[in-house]
Amino acid sequence: MGEGFRRLFVDVSTIAQHDARTGIQRVVRAVLLQLLHNPPDDFAVVPVAAMARRGYCAAPFDPVTGKVSLPPPDSPLLCGVAGDIFLGLDLAAHRLSRHRRQIAGWRRRGVAIHVVVYDLLPLQHPEWFPASTARNFRKWLQVLARLSDGAVCISHAVARDLEHWLAANAVRPVTIAVMPLSGAVEASNPSHGMDEEGRRAIDWMRSAPTVLMVGTIEPRKGHDAVLAAMERLWRERREAAPNLLIIGRLGWHMEGLQRMLNQHPERGSRLRWLGNASDELLLACYAHAALVIVASRGEGFGLPIVEARQRGLKVLARDLPVFHEQADEGVFFFSSDAPERLTDDIMHVLKADGTAARPAGGWIDSIDRLLLALGTPRTRQAGSVNPAS
Repeated sequence: MGEGFRRLFVDVSTIAQHDARTGIQRVVRAVLLQLLHNPPDDFAVVPVAAMARRGYCAAPFDPVTGKVSLPPPDSPLLCGVAGDIFLGLDLAAHRLSRHRRQIAGWRRRGVAIHVVVYDLLPLQHPEWFPASTARNFRKWLQVLARLSDGAVCISHAVARDLEHWLAANAVRPVTIAVMPLSGAVEASNPSHGMDEEGRRAIDWMRSAPTVLMVGTIEPRKGHDAVLAAMERLWRERREAAPNLLIIGRLGWHMEGLQRMLNQHPERGSRLRWLGNASDELLLACYAHAALVIVASRGEGFGLPIVEARQRGLKVLARDLPVFHEQADEGVFFFSSDAPERLTDDIMHVLKADGTAARPAGGWIDSIDRLLLALGTPRTRQAGSVNPAS
């Protein structure tokens, strides 16, 4: 690090310990890579991570693989100084709240504290999450309210929710900014590999129109509503009905749906579930899908909408305000889970004219908005991001 450089500490605590390869992890990887290759002027970007029993330390970054790992046990704790910035990029609510004294010490020494806010759903709908998630999230919000200088939200809907909560709970001013996300999966250090099950799924998608759902299997995602609608289509439309492919890891409180998917009479015929798909396989499935359904009952952004539209796919999304932020002529909306209504919506969108792909906004656009929020604009021309460079 050159003389006179300040440091931008970027929290990657969760992906350093375990990268679940879900949507938020794709965002964290992409943003970190962009920051490392296109840092703000006069700053050195330092990935950092905290563990349960040890505070924030520098996290080793491998430029060949583009991966970060947990700090060695003997790593010194970071000591921030005036002019440094801490960015809570990763969704690590339990770590930030556990080590709030270290954050508070940084702030007293003049370190600016900024936190990325993906949604407020564990506060708004704790019934959708494990009890520990909701509990840790409330603690995390208190740290944000008491110690942060700024919050960077991933949508205007999240910004409005946070603004309302801070109006009643903040003890000091917190600046709120918005950083829209990109659908450029290929720029997020994507995972590779396609097993035999994945290859069979691609061949199967070529044989008939396929409706695709992307996202972790968890209570709010709406898999139950879509499956009920597809079952009705399979009964009534038979060969004219599309297939259904679900891509997503099994989450929490979903044992009933797991059994239903595994034991479904149409499994392997009209229905498939890929629970461990690589990003390479995900992109291949996007390329062969006829329609993407985003049925979640609550989101902070709606990444599959942007990913699908940047590849020219039609999208049928639940009628949520946050999804309207991503709307264009290729995004259609539904408002009822009733199978007879949703089946009509699915068939209507499948028959609708195709639409052109949305112009691909790269992650560098997101980074520019982020750096503007941090007060650290980048004046140098952006370079390409390649983990091996």
